[in-house]
Amino acid sequence: MQAPIAGKAEGGVSGAARRKLESRRKLMAAARKLFVERGYHETRPQDISREAGVGHGTFYLHFEDKLDCFLAFTEEAANELEVFLQNHLARASSLEDGIREILLAIFEYSDANPGVLAATLTDVSVLSKGDTGRKMPADRWAEGWIAALEHWKADGEAVADLDTRLAGYLIVGAIKQGGAYGFRQKLERDVLIDGMARLFIRALKK
Repeated sequence: MQAPIAGKAEGGVSGAARRKLESRRKLMAAARKLFVERGYHETRPQDISREAGVGHGTFYLHFEDKLDCFLAFTEEAANELEVFLQNHLARASSLEDGIREILLAIFEYSDANPGVLAATLTDVSVLSKGDTGRKMPADRWAEGWIAALEHWKADGEAVADLDTRLAGYLIVGAIKQGGAYGFRQKLERDVLIDGMARLFIRALKK
């Protein structure tokens, strides 16, 4: 049996590459924890490094700055939520079904990942020094609603004069604020989802 090439681990991945992947995994887990617990503004790169158990310089091997790290966190969360959304939308056959299934997916993800969506919806766009080439979660989720509304509009289910772009952003804002209100008031999840769904359906359905 041929001996492994020096510096290579089984599976063809070098030890250095494996360590780099592991340090990024630790940093992402630490960033997620701190952004949720403290918020963007109260979390520093050195806090993330300390929580991850790596040297502070390691942070800058993976991220340009705190904003870059935060955007990586929001992308990870958005990708996770997308899985929930796709699974739920596969069950929908109408505007009413679609709205309820999207809301169910959002709240199921929130239950499984407490505080993550609220943290990702922090508006940090004003902190960017230029075009990052990445979409903020609010933009990404609004675009998902816009696509669904365009589909329902084309099918004749949504009102014909609906401004789908404006509606998409309004819905994202309503869900954020409605979810916060429901949490403060300790509303049952099903009651909150039903209330939101009825409101959206009345506003959007032809």
